[in-house]
Amino acid sequence: MEGDNLDLNGVLELFKESKDVEDFEKKLNTESNGVNNLDLNQDGEVDYIRVVDYADSNAHSLALQVPVTETESQDVAVIEMEEVEEDKVNLQVIGDSELYGEEYMIEPADEKNSNIIVNVNTWRPVKHIYGRRYVTWRSPYRWGYYPTWYRPWKRVSWAIYHPRVIRYHRSSYRHATVRRCHRAHRYYYSHRVHSPYFLKSYKTISIKSTKTGVTQTSNGAVVKKQTTVKNSASPTSSTKVETQKKSTQTENNHRKRPGGTGGKTKPRNTKSSRGRH
Repeated sequence: MEGDNLDLNGVLELFKESKDVEDFEKKLNTESNGVNNLDLNQDGEVDYIRVVDYADSNAHSLALQVPVTETESQDVAVIEMEEVEEDKVNLQVIGDSELYGEEYMIEPADEKNSNIIVNVNTWRPVKHIYGRRYVTWRSPYRWGYYPTWYRPWKRVSWAIYHPRVIRYHRSSYRHATVRRCHRAHRYYYSHRVHSPYFLKSYKTISIKSTKTGVTQTSNGAVVKKQTTVKNSASPTSSTKVETQKKSTQTENNHRKRPGGTGGKTKPRNTKSSRGRH
């Protein structure tokens, strides 16, 4: 999946280490952090990810969005937060289904007991978002207009990318099976952004690779088509066995025909019988 090039464990770690949402966006788009390896428009360079906060009272949804063309953008993931009670905030990062598949969710958990959900109200960016001075963040950047500090870099293969992000796979993060920020999700879903250009080009690549007999995944891995052989015997051996079976069946049929004394048939010449069949 294309989402393999944006590790969500790494996304959460960068968010946790940020001082605010603007700083988080900068960390996402800094090559040395090694988390972003997306190339949705297939130009060979890693895409800029902008962050847009869809706020609804005590619920926040930080959409991670890529400008794919001058007129189209594609959501790649969303960090959903919801204050469920005073000084308690639930948080999950959810990969967009078009890049990660359905219900791909990561959430912070206790390092010693992964069944315990972590209250993230002490995280610096969370305290900033729920602070009095917070102004809802909507990235000012778009296609062709990026911050002066930003320098695009070349996309790398999966063999290089994976070792960079595996360090973020800690016991403090886990795959979630239950959605916890319902209000944030409902509000975000009404603002979710899709790029027809990305979806069309991505499907075209999948179809072409399938027709050529290989499937090339977005991370660069190539999987060859395999043909399942039902019989371990070679086609030549199989043909010989079938011929012998038919010849034997023919002889048995001839012997069972009624005729002659006592209902027995006169033995046929085996060689001539096999020669005809």
